[in-house]
Amino acid sequence: MRRLDGKRLLIFDFDGTLAETSPLHARAFVETLAPLSVPVDYPTLAGLKTRDAIEKAFRAVGRAPQEIDVGALVEEKQRRVRRLIEQELQPSPRIDAFLRWAQTRFRLAMVTSGSRGTINLALRMLRYENWFDPLICADDVERAKPAPEGFLKALELAQCDAAAALIFEDSESGFAAARAAGVEFIDVGKFDWLATRLARA
Repeated sequence: MRRLDGKRLLIFDFDGTLAETSPLHARAFVETLAPLSVPVDYPTLAGLKTRDAIEKAFRAVGRAPQEIDVGALVEEKQRRVRRLIEQELQPSPRIDAFLRWAQTRFRLAMVTSGSRGTINLALRMLRYENWFDPLICADDVERAKPAPEGFLKALELAQCDAAAALIFEDSESGFAAARAAGVEFIDVGKFDWLATRLARA
């Protein structure tokens, strides 16, 4: 509970934080890149912008991203993951109760490396529409996580000092972005005890 003292703005990642989308994204990457003989090590791609993740996967096997149409692969991956979201998306149980508790007590924001189309679809499926202001997606920044641009933009739009904000993240790229922005963060992988306590408050 003490970690919320003095906080006004709670900033959430989406994928792997608010919903268990990591398996869906991993499948979409595999389905998109397997025909090109590019293996997917999803933990090394988690939290990255789709374009950055695809380019990283190609570089990992010694192939230059310039040899392929990255834009077409981004569109294909997004199409696949949106279909999976419509069919299979579930909220993260450890976060859902806390989010509903926090909604009436704090301003909620989101900074995600997901595309706006995918995130809007997912929020609608989870009935979290209009809960997050500002909502910063990959489309809104030049440099996605691990760069701090998204978090800094959220602070600016919310007119909130870094000391009054708390970030909820699940990936190493998100942790690095939070550190670079100078904002305290919570690793949601270690969040169960806090969610349980706050949900009962």
